[in-house]
Amino acid sequence: MILNVFIAQLMIGQTETAISQNFDPFNRMIKTIYSLDALSFRSQNNTKQVFEIDTITSYANVIVKKKGTIISFLQIIPEEENQELLFCIDSAWVIDHKNKKMICIGTNTDDLTYNGMSKFFSFTLFNIDTVISRMEPFWRIIEQTKVQTVIALDFANSSKDLSDMRAEFTIYNSSFLPYKTLQESVYLKADKIFQEQIFTGYSFPDPEDIKVPEYFSSYEKDLSIFLQADSVVEIQTEEPPVEVFLQDIELYDFYRNPVSLPDKGLIFIDLWYVGCSPCMKSAPVIEKLYIEYRDRVHFFSVNETDMDTAKIARFKDKMNLTFPVLLGGKEKLAMRINGTSGYPVFILMDGQSRKLLWKIEGYNEHLEELIRKTIEQNL
Repeated sequence: MILNVFIAQLMIGQTETAISQNFDPFNRMIKTIYSLDALSFRSQNNTKQVFEIDTITSYANVIVKKKGTIISFLQIIPEEENQELLFCIDSAWVIDHKNKKMICIGTNTDDLTYNGMSKFFSFTLFNIDTVISRMEPFWRIIEQTKVQTVIALDFANSSKDLSDMRAEFTIYNSSFLPYKTLQESVYLKADKIFQEQIFTGYSFPDPEDIKVPEYFSSYEKDLSIFLQADSVVEIQTEEPPVEVFLQDIELYDFYRNPVSLPDKGLIFIDLWYVGCSPCMKSAPVIEKLYIEYRDRVHFFSVNETDMDTAKIARFKDKMNLTFPVLLGGKEKLAMRINGTSGYPVFILMDGQSRKLLWKIEGYNEHLEELIRKTIEQNL
């Protein structure tokens, strides 16, 4: 999961000021970016995901055409992958050159900020309006050399999931263009998230030379993901169809030994993976219910995606979880139940008949109440 620092949030509570900031490096950087109609650069992304130990580094080449803060063309071409991201003609796409296919992910640049490719492009940085020059500064210089200046941002954190937030920009003194963005936070008070973007090799093409790629008109266009996104509900509670049975569920312990479910009593199963934000927010809820009902209900937490058992163990340790965790098999139970690979999924089943009694998909603030009510109705 990548931490996004939103400048709009930083500006909350700031007041307009008549103080001239023409020589302020942060303000100059924003004005410089705002004035450019086209630019390209090489982007390096260093990310430490939640509950991971290693920092992952990846690279991409970026081309952007814009007017002020309005982006009309954005092309991000990773150096290690065969997929790229393209925004043009008011639509956002993931490009699969191997299969000559374009997958629509939205109709504006906001839809790109939640796509994995956004790790190569700072949407926050490139969408700060020059109105910032009339705001009372919420940034300060923390380091300055002949080549670069490091700016730290001061802001009030409005997210209860994040703490110890840190955001910094490093700016080239010669051009007032961004060299690096640094974003760091502790998620759910359990583990640190880290993201660093480094921008090098700037060039400034003529905007008229930036054209829509030829494949835009020849590749197959897939709209299914975008159309499905319109109907997504934060949490979906559903009584299962009559006579749905879950026989032959494939489960393993951390040593890849097969594990059989009990043949009697109520069985509650939590399906999830490390790095899934709703899954992580659900974990303390499931832990609370496990402690409350473990003498009357069999609880199993099943990770169907991660193969790194050490990462799963770190997740359990840092989140202070005691409920039993197992690994899923080749057949994904979430897909078997819902027909999709969305997580988290929570199910209640009868141990003897293996009949599916109830399921919940997703997370919201009423998750504990919904699960408790279901358990009580079936005890």
